[in-house]
Amino acid sequence: MKIKVCGITNIDEALSLSKAGVNYVGFIFYPASKRYALHALTLDQIKTVQLPGVLKVGVFVNEPLNDVIATATAAGLDMVQLHGDETPNYCKEMANHYPVIKAFRISETDDVAYKISEYLEDIDYLLFDTASSVYGGSGISFDWTKLANATGHKPYFLSGGIGPDDVSKITSFVQSDAAGNCTALDVNSKFETVPGKKNIQQLQSFIPTIKAL
Repeated sequence: MKIKVCGITNIDEALSLSKAGVNYVGFIFYPASKRYALHALTLDQIKTVQLPGVLKVGVFVNEPLNDVIATATAAGLDMVQLHGDETPNYCKEMANHYPVIKAFRISETDDVAYKISEYLEDIDYLLFDTASSVYGGSGISFDWTKLANATGHKPYFLSGGIGPDDVSKITSFVQSDAAGNCTALDVNSKFETVPGKKNIQQLQSFIPTIKAL
């Protein structure tokens, strides 16, 4: 199982996570977020930091396509995560420029297979987060069993309120049929001391445990 740590606002933390074995680091380019990367970092800092073996992911919410491409280029991103209400056609256009992770916010009443069906051909990864009044970072989990038989052959990231106390729950899920093509966990707010500041010690313990699953 791979690990993505999202909401990075500090280069030293990104370097520490790289050494701890994280696979992806996420920089949020959504100005309304408490973890908006450009409040604390420049595009050049994100571009020039060397994180061996780690992919840099930019998280965007309902931004014009050309603006996303320009930011991703200036920041030296490897992938883009579309966490808003982007259309299938938007995702298809973006996939001509960068690998795409498309996020879906899941509620108790959602039919997951139906919700994602129009996107599957044009994206590289799915990401499942919890439906809330905000675009991510709610710290709330959803019913993971809703993902059973819903994702076809598309790999996905599991997100939404995952924290250091969830190891046994994650282990059970990964070993179940419901996990399907879950390829990575996406963690954020449950590993913070304040928004944007990660608890590196907790992550250094959590990352190798999850990667061993």
